[in-house]
Amino acid sequence: MSAHIARKDLYNLPNILTYIRLLCVPAFIAVFFAVDGKQDLNVYIAFAIFAFASLTDVLDGYIARKYSIVSDLGKMLDPLADKLLQVSASICLCVNDFIHHSNIGMLYILFPVLLGAKELFMLVWGIILAKKTIVVHSNVYGKIAAFINAVGLLMSFFAKAEYDAYRIVCTVILALGCVMAYVALVNYIVKLARQLGGTIKNKSDMDLKF
Repeated sequence: MSAHIARKDLYNLPNILTYIRLLCVPAFIAVFFAVDGKQDLNVYIAFAIFAFASLTDVLDGYIARKYSIVSDLGKMLDPLADKLLQVSASICLCVNDFIHHSNIGMLYILFPVLLGAKELFMLVWGIILAKKTIVVHSNVYGKIAAFINAVGLLMSFFAKAEYDAYRIVCTVILALGCVMAYVALVNYIVKLARQLGGTIKNKSDMDLKF
């Protein structure tokens, strides 16, 4: 689907909420490195930022659907904001234990690595397709993955260093979210391969979802 970004799309409420979520990413990262972590203060403030940002994700989707304010700009920026926030959170939760020696416990390093690799792949292809004015937005698998990962990350803020039952639950939820993220990626790759392979007549008229 060819991208069409109208001037009014820049200022509609769902997209403004997405801008706020994008701004939450550097704020979230700054908290982990600028706030004292001896009493896990950095963790608690970062949790509040992450929870607030996740709430804006729910709100912008609800408002866009309820009032039919869906735009190509929102389709591109909304998943980007989600992925940046979640990858940043998973990485920060991992390094937090190394830097501050807190009780948060290091998340299994495989999660940020896998999620980061998947999102880097999508970012590269997103840039390539954007030059062709092709919109790439989330499919149902990507949305499910984003929701599951958000729940797993929110819970992981309160996981302890020891691998207890609570942390096992967090790990299972994050693993499920990671699997769903790659299901979304495979779905995207298959569709992309078919379209670029000449199964459609006009390659500039593609509706790719990840």
